[in-house]
Amino acid sequence: MAAALERAVLARLASWSDRRVLVGLVLAFSLWVIVDVFFLGVSGGIAQSTYDTMVRSRLTTAAHDERIVIVDIDEAALARMAPEFGRWPWPRDTLATVLDHIESQQPAAVVWDIVFSDADRLSPGGDAAMDQAAQRSKHSHFSVVRLPKVNDDKSDLQQKHLPSLWAQGRSADSASEATVALIPPVLPHVAAQPLGYNNGYVDHDGMLRRYRYFERLKDGGIIQSLPMSVTQSVDPAAYDYWFAQFKEKPVQSREHDDTQGDTLIHWRKTATTYQRVNFADVFEQADGGTANPKVPSMAGKIVIIGATAPSLHDTHPTPLSGTQAGVESLATGIDNALHRRAIWELPKWAGAVMAILMCAGIAWWSHHRSVSSLAPAMLVLPGVLLGIGFVSLHTEHVFIDLHLSAGLAVLFLAVLKFWYLMRKRHWCGDLPDPTKNLAVLTWEADKTWGDDQLDRLMMCLQAQAPDCRLVSLDLTPSDQMAKRWRPFATCLAIVGPAEQLQSAQASLLQSVQSLKVRQGAIVQVPDGLTALSLRRAVSHLALQGWTRLQEPAST
Repeated sequence: MAAALERAVLARLASWSDRRVLVGLVLAFSLWVIVDVFFLGVSGGIAQSTYDTMVRSRLTTAAHDERIVIVDIDEAALARMAPEFGRWPWPRDTLATVLDHIESQQPAAVVWDIVFSDADRLSPGGDAAMDQAAQRSKHSHFSVVRLPKVNDDKSDLQQKHLPSLWAQGRSADSASEATVALIPPVLPHVAAQPLGYNNGYVDHDGMLRRYRYFERLKDGGIIQSLPMSVTQSVDPAAYDYWFAQFKEKPVQSREHDDTQGDTLIHWRKTATTYQRVNFADVFEQADGGTANPKVPSMAGKIVIIGATAPSLHDTHPTPLSGTQAGVESLATGIDNALHRRAIWELPKWAGAVMAILMCAGIAWWSHHRSVSSLAPAMLVLPGVLLGIGFVSLHTEHVFIDLHLSAGLAVLFLAVLKFWYLMRKRHWCGDLPDPTKNLAVLTWEADKTWGDDQLDRLMMCLQAQAPDCRLVSLDLTPSDQMAKRWRPFATCLAIVGPAEQLQSAQASLLQSVQSLKVRQGAIVQVPDGLTALSLRRAVSHLALQGWTRLQEPAST
């Protein structure tokens, strides 16, 4: 019962016209694209993993800015400093000593990937020394921790408390009165220095792929990131470029989607690109020690002081590494900001439109040509689409993400193939109803019958001879022709009611005009046969007809 029902359902589906099926598939896929792209985001995981693989596989990348130097608090530095200063955090006079030493060499910027959020109750003298060093510093940039914006209404912090965190002179004509939730520096002279938030805004899978250079508050005020604070002092023109790019983004879209203001990070080739200098070496030199050849001159450098020690947990996954140091990501953000590396992405709606057009194009081609002619596209088309995205990643300006189009192209083609197989089983499988005065019409072509010709024949039968079926000794109900009996590979028979064969004969020949076809006479099938006898009779009549058609060629 179940098998019969299944055959009936499959026969019903397979008997649908190709136009009806193709339109239905395009509408169904279009609905799925809209729901997925704008609501569910199911394909986002595929896009992200594909993007990460592309980033790691790039052939070339932009050269890193050699001015950037990381003063690294790694495990070796922790071990070397521990006998005198204990475990991290060290007394802040150690940091003050290093800051004064670097400042004396006139760097371009000193960037602190360290948050001075709490007072050191065990060493208040160290806090005082660091606060005074920050007051003397002319090049320091300090970080704050931005808390989730849903907490802004619970905060008392405004622009008047941390003026350097706001985009000075560019965010609004008057001071912003919006409150912002963040963890500020506890040292007063640190808080008075140029500030920027240094948050890593990861995607839903926890991977850092984008950087948020600016963020708009609810009253229109704009706060800046730490890389923008550095860029403002090192290259004001680059700062103005980024700010103009941010201002051009629609305000409404940013309010409803925090990621609208984020920029894809243009990663370097490896996760450990920038020059590193051990903090302990710099401290020894600053504390009166002899010159160390491992410590370069900091003159004109952008010096980032931060930690790569795993025990300090300042790591996060990126496309380059599952445990990339946060200070490396900060260095990359500063590098990209200074060199205006802004990677533009296709908007969501554009990706959705391209995916829908891809499905519509495949449907149009299969209707006017055949489903079988799309077989090479199963491999070529997705590869081409993903290849475009991979090539675009080698630029510094655009990433053309076509993963959705590539994935849907494969799925759409697979569904079309499945439907084609069902249709082939329907038109090339069981024989017609033996009670309908059946007859056999035999053909011989000048070459082997292909899926393209069979596809057009099935369409013609569906339109003009729905009770007829195709018979071939070479034909199997799959998407390929099994050449099991080559002498009859060019032979085909049409079985069905004699009246339908007679009326549709000319149209059937017209549908395969690309082949030179010789046809035999329409031969009546005896009445009153059982199913097995009917199959034998049809096979016998078809063989007789094909033999007669081949006789002139063999004499």
